[in-house]
Amino acid sequence: MDEAKVANSRKWWVIAVVALVIIIGIYFGSSKTPAGGYNIGAVISLTGNNAAYGQSAQRGMQLAMDEINKDGSKLNVLFEDDRSTNDGAVSAFQKLISTQSIPVAVGFVGSGGAVSASAVAEASKVVEISTSAGTDEMKEAGDYVFRIREKSSTHGQEMARYVKNKLGLNKVALYYANASNGISYADAFKEEFVKIGGTIVADEKYVEKSNDHRSQLSKLKLVGPEGVYLAGTAIDMAQIMLQAESVGLKTRWFVSAGAENPKIIEIAKDKAEGLVYTTPAFDPEDKSGLVANFVEAYQKKYAELPNFAAANGYDGIVLAYQVIKKYGYGVEDIKRGLYLTQNFPGVGGQFSFDKFGEVEKQIMFKTVKGGKFVRVGEQHLY
Repeated sequence: MDEAKVANSRKWWVIAVVALVIIIGIYFGSSKTPAGGYNIGAVISLTGNNAAYGQSAQRGMQLAMDEINKDGSKLNVLFEDDRSTNDGAVSAFQKLISTQSIPVAVGFVGSGGAVSASAVAEASKVVEISTSAGTDEMKEAGDYVFRIREKSSTHGQEMARYVKNKLGLNKVALYYANASNGISYADAFKEEFVKIGGTIVADEKYVEKSNDHRSQLSKLKLVGPEGVYLAGTAIDMAQIMLQAESVGLKTRWFVSAGAENPKIIEIAKDKAEGLVYTTPAFDPEDKSGLVANFVEAYQKKYAELPNFAAANGYDGIVLAYQVIKKYGYGVEDIKRGLYLTQNFPGVGGQFSFDKFGEVEKQIMFKTVKGGKFVRVGEQHLY
């Protein structure tokens, strides 16, 4: 072999070795902790109408991060406030992506914000994991969008069956927020209630954060419903129940998930007594090891009992971290790992992801009794 051929052969051999080193570095580098640690975004409602849910979720996330980092791990959860608005969720997500180069963000408490942010997730190819959004629109939100809470229609359908079959009521009015989540709850209730023989005597929407519901509540009074299915955020629902008395509307209140918020009792006071609502089946009184340990740690840190938003916030961070450790820190690694997640033992309930990034979880019925949220006893897996 002449010198030119030998030199050429050596050149290609060096190129091949360098390429192999780069490939190996990429492959194994994704599983190593970056020098500054793993950064996970958190888009949370810390102010505005959803603040109570967002603050609970943040506490759960912070607890998860603290526990993970006890063994020397480097996990950084970077919080951004979406102000309980759709635009806020989009801008908070975009900020985390552009300034922190995150591969995944959790939170997205409000359904409208979660749906709006999904367009960013798809366009930027960054994973979105909602811990609380219930709207059925999330199912088709995109390939990079996941949620660890059951869909709203589950709650609406189960409440319809409870009202008609368990309580024997036949005439119910709907009053719900003109927002994606409120509409999902009401549509599911209506479809199921009519299917099993009930009658919807009124179908009214309201504008979120409205201070005056008297005109529409007066319309409901005229049709004399045996009950009203109320869907929205806790603060709005509390104002509605309080104002119902001023127009003489006396009825039974059946409420969407999200009612378990101290604000509903603080604002509506005794008018909240007896309302029945569905909620994700996280029970802080559960004595099983996983839940009991979480509740104990949460109470020790925050001096209060956690709710489902806190439990799901905790699960969201633990899930993201475990997927990163097992599959890698790249966006596509995280997405693939989430789709492969089956029977995840969350404190907010065990779950598996389907091909849409959706989960099935248990729900339960609760009521307000003596100014406290207590369990009714019904529990279903839809």
